[in-house]
Amino acid sequence: MGGSWARAFVVGGSEGIGLAVAQRLAARGTEVAVFGRSADKLRAARESLGATAYTGQLDVTDAAATTAVLDRAVDDLGTPDLVVTTAGFARAEWFHEAPLDNVRAMMETNYLGTVHVCHALVPHLVAAGRGTIVTTSSMAGVTGVFGYAGYSASKFAVVGFSEALRRELRPHGVHVATLCPPNTRTPGFDEENRTKPAEVLAAEEKVRTLEPEQVADHLLKVLPSQPRLVIPSLDGRLGHAVVRHLPRLAERMLRRGG
Repeated sequence: MGGSWARAFVVGGSEGIGLAVAQRLAARGTEVAVFGRSADKLRAARESLGATAYTGQLDVTDAAATTAVLDRAVDDLGTPDLVVTTAGFARAEWFHEAPLDNVRAMMETNYLGTVHVCHALVPHLVAAGRGTIVTTSSMAGVTGVFGYAGYSASKFAVVGFSEALRRELRPHGVHVATLCPPNTRTPGFDEENRTKPAEVLAAEEKVRTLEPEQVADHLLKVLPSQPRLVIPSLDGRLGHAVVRHLPRLAERMLRRGG
């Protein structure tokens, strides 16, 4: 569609990267529907997007509720041309000290939440014979980062799921891209930093932290070319190339205490 989308659904769009994407799309004239868990954050998002913006409250870990809310939105608005799902969270902690409930929660939100959104909307896109889905992984979803064993697992799962889904849906005219941002200054990132191990925090201070608007601008710029992975930062793209093609160098760069 040349970067012009008539209608977009942004799940996890009440703050952070999702909200920045929704705001950019609305400024282009796209009809935007935003979905999130918090009623208060959705109200604030609606104010920033305009009083007529469509919002829906849902928890992506609840498959039945996610389908019900998104089906209702399709009934109200029509099938979206673009689906962006950014709902997720990270917790940095040493795996041997982490409660398994934390690992399970990240998998349920980051991976299964993505699955639930896609399972609800893919039938509508297939029936329409068109559309683009953007799932959200992370740089920690293309390379394992110490301190993020549980998080990396959930985000690697998003990449694998999205790659398989992209190949499955291509004959139906539906494209799937995966957004892999580096550290981004969102409310969730600020919350994560409060409990992050000092060694992890020190390692992250060596790399650039993006603003949500930078991630959104890059995503919408490259999305018309139908990329497989969208990595918003130059150092992220270089890092990904090192991981793929120079694994021994990557190991020296990324190992704990290295």
